[in-house]
This record gives sequence, structure tokens and C-alpha cells, in this order.
Amino acid sequence: MQKESAQGIGHKGRFYLTKNIWLPQQPLENFNLKMSDMILRRMPKLPLAGEDAVRAFPVLDELKKSHAKIKADLEYLLSHHEEIPALHEVHPRDLYVPGRAWRTFLLKLWGHDVKENAAAVPDTMAAIAKIPGVHTALFSILHGYAEIEPHRGSAAGVVRFHYPLIVPTEPEKCWIEIGGHHFFWEEGQPLVFDDTREHWVKNQTDQTRVVLIIDFNADMPFPVNLYTGLRYKIVRRSAEIRTAIERASIGVPPRNPVTQTTVGLISGARSTTTVPAASRSDARQ
Repeated sequence: MQKESAQGIGHKGRFYLTKNIWLPQQPLENFNLKMSDMILRRMPKLPLAGEDAVRAFPVLDELKKSHAKIKADLEYLLSHHEEIPALHEVHPRDLYVPGRAWRTFLLKLWGHDVKENAAAVPDTMAAIAKIPGVHTALFSILHGYAEIEPHRGSAAGVVRFHYPLIVPTEPEKCWIEIGGHHFFWEEGQPLVFDDTREHWVKNQTDQTRVVLIIDFNADMPFPVNLYTGLRYKIVRRSAEIRTAIERASIGVPPRNPVTQTTVGLISGARSTTTVPAASRSDARQ
């Protein structure tokens, strides 16, 4: 196994445990998909949408309660839209959509907060923190006329939650098909599914669709939980995840700026000033 730079991490063919130690990617994926097929039989009955999803997973109602705050975070984030990377720029082995038409703003990845990004959307992070067992969280931004080809995810034993925040005015023309089940997104109406089932996304409008994606633990029985727990610990400590977090961190200024209060030496008058984001960043270095 040859030594490679971090630039090679995430590319097809190898899964990097460290910068210098890697395993062949394809055999690992094949094994994981076989395990996924077995785990699917033990998963909750999915997919579920709308009130059915909330009844099955009541904790997700926390996001609906915070809808206005999360939407305000998103609107602030979209003012920095051009800085948000496409998924394949964060992890080159992942799905490629031409023209950077699918952008992802990562907040949490395999249990690690993406701290620079999280600071830009504090109310969203507060809502996510109320959901136990969250692995990954991100804003998924799909441009008009973009398509995400049929694919299967690899995180067996994990439930994926879509919380729609921006949908086209003709929502039925922007849809997802999951294992033969057809859905379209409606703002504030959740969708829950198993990412290891083949799914396909297509936006047939000229408008952008944005959903908040959250992956969290499914309650797996023994001994399946031993496998999912071990895989989680190995992957989250890998160079792949560390490198993806570095690539995903784009340093959008915090939405709620830090203020400092000073008192005049002679007059005793108080004044408040906003600390520029660049100054806070410099102070951390």
C-alpha cells in the first residue's frame, strides 16, 4: 500500500483509514451492500411521508417546531451560495451532477460537527441537537433541471430524513423515487427512508429545491447492532471523514455576530462593537 497525499483521499478505488493505510473500496462496498440487504429486513417500515413519518419518529417534530428559524438560517446561507461546494468536491468518489447543480452544505458528518459551517446556522444546529443518534446533517441544494442518478447509499442501519425547506411552485415536477415508491417534496412535510434502497431524484423545473438531510440511528437488534456500531466507529475515525470535513468547511461568517462591550476610561460610557468574522478567525490561529 503506497503512501498518497490527502488529495487522493476520497477518490474511487480506495478507502483510506489513515493518510497512508487504505483498503480496496469495491470489496468493502460489496460486503456492506450484502449486509444492507440483510439489515433491510429488520428496518422500520419505510419510506414514510408527512404525518405518517412524524408518528413513526415523533422526535422529528422538533424540526417542524423550528421551521421558521431553520428557514431563516437557510436564507442567510443562500446569500453565500457560490461558496457552497458540490458533493463531488467534498468527496470525489461520491455522485457527480454536472455544472455544480447539486451543492451540499455539511453541518455534521459521521458524528463530527463541521464547526465552521455550523456557526453559520445556529438555530438549525440547535434543532438537530434535539434528535438523538444523529450521524450526518446537511443542506442539500438541487438546482433546476438537475438529476441525481439512481443509486444506493452505504450506511446500513441508518434512517435518512428529508425536511423540505424550499420547493418549486409545481412540486410534483420535483420528485424522488425510492424502491418503486414515488414522492414529491412539500415544504415542511417530512420524508423518511432507508438510504440503502435504490433512489432517484429529478428536478423537472427551473427552480431550486432545498432539503435538510439528517441521518440518525435506527434501533437495530443484536447482533446486527454490533456490525453497525463497529462500522460507525471505524468510518468516523478514518482519514476519509477528516479530509471530507476539511473540504466541506467553507467559513461562512456566523449568522449571529459576536459583540464586545467597552467602557470609556474617563467618561465611563459603554459602547458596543461587532467583531468582524475575519478578526475572530485570526484570533483562533
